[in-house]
Amino acid sequence: MLAAFMERITRQPDAEARELRPAVLRTVACILHVSVDDADAQDAANETLRRAFEKREAAQGELRPYVMGIARHVALDVIRRKKRERARTVADSPPSPESGSSLMDRIADDKEAVDSAAARTETLRNVRRALLSLDEGPRRAVELFHLEGKSYREISATLDVPVGTVATWVMRGRKSLLDAVGEEVKP
Repeated sequence: MLAAFMERITRQPDAEARELRPAVLRTVACILHVSVDDADAQDAANETLRRAFEKREAAQGELRPYVMGIARHVALDVIRRKKRERARTVADSPPSPESGSSLMDRIADDKEAVDSAAARTETLRNVRRALLSLDEGPRRAVELFHLEGKSYREISATLDVPVGTVATWVMRGRKSLLDAVGEEVKP
């Protein structure tokens, strides 16, 4: 099935797929905290487009918000998979008596360098400030989508506004947040 999809895209590239791919790639790279050239970002973008165009009829209204929602879920799946792999790697590799290393010696130090922690704190302050500067509707839509994981339809019902309005609010809210963070999310 994937081969047929890839063949269709390479033979006759779908204009929408070509148009959406850069945005999808930037989205998954941002969520994964990697460059757009990273293999995981590339794989996640391909998987997003495959899922989106396989079930294209499920998209109601604009295709872009539907695809971006899939991108978010695919990127989160990648993060979960990596976390499971890390846990399995630590659990599967017993300490060798000759190396004298214990499990605690093999676990990476989670402490951030002071500079990166300060930069992260400043970025979070900027994001919070930008989020609070949004009007009530867009702010709630962004919070419900990104923090609570609600779908556009659920947000629409909660806020009693059309789904298209929710999509616009979330998109504009993301842009405001990205502007607040500035160059830090540059791929």
